[in-house]
This record gives sequence, structure tokens and C-alpha cells, in this order.
Amino acid sequence: MLVEGLKKITKLACGSNHVLALASNGAVYAWGSGQQHQLGRRTVERTKHNALTPREFGLPKGTVDIGAGSYHSFAVNKNGKVYAWGLNSYGETGIQQGAGDDEAVILHPTVIESLKGKDKITCIEGGAHHSVAVTEAGQCLVWGRIDGCQSGLDIATLPEDHLIRDSKNNPRILTVPTRVPGFDAVYATAGSDHCIAISRDGKAYSWGFSQTYQTGQGQDDEVEIATQIDNTAVRGKKLVWAGAGGQFSAVAGLADYGQLVNGVNGH
Repeated sequence: MLVEGLKKITKLACGSNHVLALASNGAVYAWGSGQQHQLGRRTVERTKHNALTPREFGLPKGTVDIGAGSYHSFAVNKNGKVYAWGLNSYGETGIQQGAGDDEAVILHPTVIESLKGKDKITCIEGGAHHSVAVTEAGQCLVWGRIDGCQSGLDIATLPEDHLIRDSKNNPRILTVPTRVPGFDAVYATAGSDHCIAISRDGKAYSWGFSQTYQTGQGQDDEVEIATQIDNTAVRGKKLVWAGAGGQFSAVAGLADYGQLVNGVNGH
């Protein structure tokens, strides 16, 4: 069915039960469930059906990109500032306020201070309780929940003041956006508890929860460190995009890349 009232929409971002829409003039609309404040506006029980109507909310004009996690949201402004709001129990918004508290939320779009000074963010997405972003310079940044290998990092190498530990003193949350080493990224996506990143040379790297083989690594054990996906399905292809769900993933590439390279080299 046609969603009434929306025109010139250039991008959609979906969480578990909410949607963001970006218009060509930089306006952002949201609708769906607002129980974790992922709509960027207040919803109350007696007017909860109003949340099903796409509406603008408290973002400044000039949004150029949007992203969504399961229960949190992002917007990138043309001035380079990145805004986040919604559930923040694992610091998934990139804002430290309340991280570690099961009921923590960011009520309204708030600038992610920890991304200030970084290169321009060209891609940003969230999983269930973690997030990933890519900068113009090719850095792949991760933050949020890490106790299921969602970061792709060697946790033992992380600064202690960037971590929140659980009751058993195990690292649980990474509070500061941190680069995943080993490749320069052009795109990244987050599933519920795993990530896939596409490098500048067209390779895919994955990490995280893999019980249903969603990392593409051919194993159902968690993939702790960002690892290149290398099998006959993708070998020789230049990958350009990835998508991730709760228990599955997809990558897309240039099907004739291998023939193109051989042809060029042959001439």
C-alpha cells in the first residue's frame, strides 16, 4: 500500500518495529513503535496510534543520511554532525549516557560527541544492541555490545576506560567508536549480533554471532575478529554492498568483474 504524505523519498531505514524515511530536501520522517523513543518524538499510550503516521520530529534541517538499529536510530547532517536517539542500554547510540542500564534511552536526537573530529560518516547502521559506521577515509567504526563478538575486535587490546564490564567482570560494552583494523571500508551493515563490511578492493569481512552461518564463514561458532569471507561464491568478484538480518546475510557485487579484469589485463 502507498504510504500517504511522503514525497520524494530517497532512503528508508528500518528497525525491528519502526521506520525512518529521508526526503530529498533533507527532512526525516518516522513511524512505528516509539516505546524506546526510536521515533525521536514522545508517544504516550492514549495517543500511540498517532505513532503510525509518518511525522517529522526534532532534527535540524539538512539530513543527508539515516540509519537504524533494532530500537535506535541515526541521522547524519550535511554539516557532519551525527545524531542518535532511542534505546541505549548497551551504549548502542554512541552516547555514554545510561549505558549499562537496561532502561536507558536517548529521548531526542542528540549529537554523538564521540564521532566529532572523525572524518565524514558515509554509512551508519545498528544491530540489536551494537552499531557500525564507515567514514569517508575508509575507517570502519564499531561500538555498543561486544560480549557476543559484535565488535570484530580483539577485546584484550581495548583501553579499559572504553569498556563497561558485567557483574562477572567480563567486557560487555564498548562505549567509544573504535576502528576495526585490517581493511579500508566503503560500506558496512549490522545484523542483530553480527556485521559485514565491504572493503575498497571489493572484499567482504564479517564477524559476530554465527549460529545460523550468517557470517558467511562456514562455521556456527562466533567469529571474534573481522575475517575476510573467502569462498567460491564470492571469489573473483568485486563486492559493493551487504545486508544483514537476524539470522541471514546477503552480499552483492559486479558479476562480470573477473572477466573485466582478465579482459583488461589481456589487452
